Amino acid sequence: MSYLFLLAAIAASAQVRITTGAVNSVSLPGGAAIYGGPGARTVLVTHTRRDVLWAAGEAELVVPDGESLQTAGKFWSLFRQTRFHDYAQRSTKVPERDHTVARTVRDGDRLAYGPLTVTVVDTPGFTPRAVSYVFSDGGKKYAATGDLIYSGGRLLDIYSLQDAVAETKTRGYHGFASRAGLLIASLEKIRALRPDVLIPARGPIIESPAKDIDMLIERLRALLDSHFATDALRWYWGQESWQTRSTLAMGKAPSPPMPMALERDLPEWVIAIGNSRLLVSTTGAAFLMDAGYPLIVEKLEELQRAGRFRNLEGLWVTHYHDDHTDHVAKVAKRFGSKVYFNERIRDIVEYPSRYRMPCLTTNPISGQARGEAEQWQWREFSMASYFFPGQTLYHGGLSVERESGEKLFFVGDSFTPSGTDDYCLQNRNFVHAGEGYRYCLDLLEKLGGKHWLINQHVAPMFHYDPQQMARMRRELARREKLLTELTPLPDANYAVDESWARIYPYAAKGKTVQLALRLDNHTGQPREFRVKWNVPKGWELVSSADRVTVAARSVGSVPITLRATSPEELSVLTANVAFAGFDLRHWTEALLERDDQ
Repeated sequence: MSYLFLLAAIAASAQVRITTGAVNSVSLPGGAAIYGGPGARTVLVTHTRRDVLWAAGEAELVVPDGESLQTAGKFWSLFRQTRFHDYAQRSTKVPERDHTVARTVRDGDRLAYGPLTVTVVDTPGFTPRAVSYVFSDGGKKYAATGDLIYSGGRLLDIYSLQDAVAETKTRGYHGFASRAGLLIASLEKIRALRPDVLIPARGPIIESPAKDIDMLIERLRALLDSHFATDALRWYWGQESWQTRSTLAMGKAPSPPMPMALERDLPEWVIAIGNSRLLVSTTGAAFLMDAGYPLIVEKLEELQRAGRFRNLEGLWVTHYHDDHTDHVAKVAKRFGSKVYFNERIRDIVEYPSRYRMPCLTTNPISGQARGEAEQWQWREFSMASYFFPGQTLYHGGLSVERESGEKLFFVGDSFTPSGTDDYCLQNRNFVHAGEGYRYCLDLLEKLGGKHWLINQHVAPMFHYDPQQMARMRRELARREKLLTELTPLPDANYAVDESWARIYPYAAKGKTVQLALRLDNHTGQPREFRVKWNVPKGWELVSSADRVTVAARSVGSVPITLRATSPEELSVLTANVAFAGFDLRHWTEALLERDDQ
């Protein structure tokens, strides 16, 4: 049994008591505590994520400067809309309610609790404004470091490091683990203080700080070096941006990247329109790939008036992102075209509001789902639908072969000539053999490796040689190994899959609502997941299961039915998830909207 299901008390001295649990506790003199603890009147928090903050209970809080804990309602009310078209990728592990703040602190502040002095050290990384608390007691120096590090040179996850890169004007969506550089600098800052013991917010107490810090830094740098070796953004934004982004994230210069793929102009029967591509038959009929470009209807009308095509017969949707889907319904209605997509993305394109994913559209899509490897003939083109979980898990690919022998594969946003588009960790890029980009590479090779690849954001089509394919495979396998070493959770995918526990639908409205907690067991053996629901005020629990056993590499579901009694306009439902020795409180959420009808 893991230590997390036990409460272990470690007496540092008569003044300080350390207790490990779902969230650890450091009891200080005068009724104060770090992280939380029974009876604490004042709690010093390192960061304000709700999955740690719950441990503080109703105590007054000492929080990092710049953190707001009195605007929870405003955040969630705004997020109800901003979760669509979201390119910021800020964490939603935000408190469901307001908390009382006693004071804010910043680097160098000194706090007195009885005879004990606690020094504040800014240690951003896992969250943007995190701090650590350093104190000496019983002849030892302690540092309470929040989620900055987990024992064994590990980190709870990587996706929490996703953020914007101001130096290159890169949005959070494109900032792969970009706060890793801040986290590394914070680790080095703590190491320079030469503490004897680290007390993380979660996990075992760390009694060899320097060793664990060095190990985590080495692993993070190796992971980032592998990522930037095949970074798709290098093709879009150039070598200088790539060098800046990688160096900032790693805290050092990266290794040489993969050479660019061979490029070729599009054939004359493929017309580029923004980030759409129009396939034109010798008959004058046309078939469109994606419709997220704002001027797509106007451009199609111009081309039609100019005689470039006669009628638009079909429209293929590669993936759910708004810049590929926002105008699909409008195009289909204007031109009377049929809409197609791979069956694996049907639900998210038909019901985008049920998900919490990046870049959601507000415009649902109706169409015909094509099965895996399903083939059909359109004019002189043989087409085949494939699941293609590259840039995002919810992604399809389309193989197109012309009667004259040319072969194209529409990859959506999954590849560029410089590599893989896995820069947004919230897109759910799984890492094992047979998953994610490794699945995509397998498919391209299975198809014979003769297709020219088309990403509609990339002007030319492109083709990888065997050495480039092998390089991407090596880097992906390397990342799987590094992520396995980095995360304390029982599988590498948990480090990069923020949605392994998710409530479906994400938003619900009605007098009675039915939802389910969907749980991915990424491991190779059956796992029991235990669930506790945190039902908000104004709602009552009608029925729920509290556990489920999920088969290896499968998805399980825990249903819940709620009834509105006197709800607020918007409430936040959260769920605790315990599995594999971990007890994760308030881990995932859904929005409950009042039905005023």
